[in-house]
Amino acid sequence: MWLDMLAVYFFSGHATSTYCIRILKTETGDEVLSALAAWTLVLAVLLTTESVALLAAPKRVRYWLERFPRDVWSGRLLAGAAVLWAAWVVYMMPLGRFEPWKPLVWPVALFLAAFIWYYMDELLGPRALGALLLLYPAPVLFAARLHPSPWSVVMSVLAYVCVVMGLALLLGPYWFRLAVTRLLPSDRHCRIWGVIDLALAVFLYGLIILVY
Repeated sequence: MWLDMLAVYFFSGHATSTYCIRILKTETGDEVLSALAAWTLVLAVLLTTESVALLAAPKRVRYWLERFPRDVWSGRLLAGAAVLWAAWVVYMMPLGRFEPWKPLVWPVALFLAAFIWYYMDELLGPRALGALLLLYPAPVLFAARLHPSPWSVVMSVLAYVCVVMGLALLLGPYWFRLAVTRLLPSDRHCRIWGVIDLALAVFLYGLIILVY
């Protein structure tokens, strides 16, 4: 089972990065953004959004984060996104002798999403967030491995941080609320983390423009 999971993880990076390279090229074949730049941009935009929220409305953010673990629709939306992403990865990767079965990926994904929504609703939000954090690093690591710049190690490190966080949330979703309580006990702490997120986002934007 673990070998199958590792194979899926590797090929998900290959399939997703290949697709990014494909959509980020013009009709003449000129590359608009490298795959690593594209995935770095995704993280930078998310960090920017998070920093703006923490700086502009810290009290509201703390209120929402404390209730997020048991918010039904937040969990369902994130779980649906994770299932669809995983299904798309499976659909894009080469399946060998199972290739004729690919059309079944989407109905199976819809069934799994409904199953998860109904039977795994307890702390679904943090679990689904953990699943997304585990899906994101695969294409990032694949793209970083192919990129010639030594600065690609920055995204490799951040990808492994996402892996650790994703595993922690999947295995212990209650840690999400504990982390919120410990790291964001006041509006002042929210603004400090907002500044840190914004600084990291600016650094990533710099890498996208100057390096990646």
